[in-house]
Amino acid sequence: MATPTMVEAPRTTGRPAPASKARRARKHLLLLPALIALVILFVVPLISVVVDSFTEPTTGLGNYASLFTDGYTLRVLGRTLLVALVVAVVGGALAYPYAYAMTLVGPMMRAVLVTVVLVPFWTSMLARNFAWLVLMQDGGVVQGFLKAIGFGNVTLLGTTLAVGISMTQVLLPFMVLPMYTAMEQIDGRLIAAGQSLGAPRARAFRRVYLPLSAPGVLAGMSLAFVLALGFYVTPALLGSTRNAMIAQVINVRTKELLDFGGAGAMGIFLLVVTLIVLGLSRRMAGAATSLVAPARSEQAGEVRPWLRVYTAVVGFVLVVPTLVVIPMSFSSTQTFRFPPQGWSLRWYQELFTSPDWVASILNSLQVGFFTAVFATLLGTTAAFGLARLRSRWRGAVNGFLLSPMIVPHILVALAIFSVSLRLGLNGTLIGIILAHTALAVPFVVIAVTARLQGMDSRLAGVAGVLGASPANAFRRVTLPLVLPGILSGAVLAFVTSLDEVVIALFMQAPGAVTLPVQMYNSVTVQIDPTISAASSLMVVLVSVPILFAQIAGARRGRRGKR
Repeated sequence: MATPTMVEAPRTTGRPAPASKARRARKHLLLLPALIALVILFVVPLISVVVDSFTEPTTGLGNYASLFTDGYTLRVLGRTLLVALVVAVVGGALAYPYAYAMTLVGPMMRAVLVTVVLVPFWTSMLARNFAWLVLMQDGGVVQGFLKAIGFGNVTLLGTTLAVGISMTQVLLPFMVLPMYTAMEQIDGRLIAAGQSLGAPRARAFRRVYLPLSAPGVLAGMSLAFVLALGFYVTPALLGSTRNAMIAQVINVRTKELLDFGGAGAMGIFLLVVTLIVLGLSRRMAGAATSLVAPARSEQAGEVRPWLRVYTAVVGFVLVVPTLVVIPMSFSSTQTFRFPPQGWSLRWYQELFTSPDWVASILNSLQVGFFTAVFATLLGTTAAFGLARLRSRWRGAVNGFLLSPMIVPHILVALAIFSVSLRLGLNGTLIGIILAHTALAVPFVVIAVTARLQGMDSRLAGVAGVLGASPANAFRRVTLPLVLPGILSGAVLAFVTSLDEVVIALFMQAPGAVTLPVQMYNSVTVQIDPTISAASSLMVVLVSVPILFAQIAGARRGRRGKR
């Protein structure tokens, strides 16, 4: 029998062959469309704001000096920072026990608690603020409750307290979700282990569980603080000019005074504060994660009675806007009174027959559709290019792709409005679509990247070994596996555009009014209860699919363990 001949493998020099270099270069080209789009739609407008802040109306540091020498501006800055800090601290205290309870309950109850968080997370911010306006107005439910328990006729609407309450409720989901993500990786038996070693339960929780959950706490609170800095709609609807926050002043200086230099300096100040807070929180979270948490036990833990009651109360606060806007949509009177004094379908009829409301709905659907298409194409190709990028560059490129999520929203609106005026895009739907695309690309990148990370990259190579061309391997193997992430990203992009109001308010004009802008104007310009019907429609369209998805996921998980 002949013996096989041993053939020596060719030695490699460590340098990739020219063909592999070319293939890698082509793969990296997938990043270019998204990078170029963000540079044009996001970076250039921001640079324009920075330049204006140093050159308008005169060259120098005058705009920045006025931030700390102008008494009014300094008070507004201080109020904004204080409100954002209080919202982050109070919201973090409210969110922590709720997130902890989510780790203790069984799969079905966890699905309900997650849904309670996700419904307000995706529900229109205008709908939630409208609900708080109804509840806290003079003669409203909150004032009546405070009077009944002995506080007298407390005026909330138009105060900083009303703004803080609404902002805390709006931002609670942003704090609960990071905390829950961190807590679900912690084995609850560690507390029992600490008790077995002689530590009281409270001390074991404080010394063991709390440090392990600290990264999630820091992430949630820092995110809430950063988002609160750029809030515009809530202070505008529930506050007043006497207790204005920085976003309101930026809006006035930009749209009414055309003071782009002063407004730009305020926006850049917010950006610097944002970067400092995020940098500190990341550093502190990194130190906290030096403790390695083991895998979480899948068994449900004991939920004490006080925690059950607390979770129910926080859940009720989270869904209060839903509980208000739906009954309000069936009111028969042209007021914002709750509960309604009569019942009718007139506001739904107005929603689908009024030329202004129908036009705003069609505009939002059109803007949302094209935003989803453009953002999905850009974000998906960027995610594929990012997956093939060397690790030393991946972090920086990924950070750049996600940067529109970090910059305060009011600064993005200011930058885009300033450039749109110069290019003649202000007051056009194409201008809004381009702006929304820049905001939506990060959501698509996150969704598709998460799907790619969970996929075995060797599958496409196996298909190639079996004779499939690269195009066929992508179409028959890679694309079906990544498609759920692409579709999720497209939905996120569409919803992001559908609910965006600040940029749309800056760029509104006859014929370019989106549904959120129409809803905002129905409260601030005219008393039009049709907003309750529009809000209810958005709530139902979001909450029902989320609820079914959560229940179905819980059932699949339970069946998989049998």
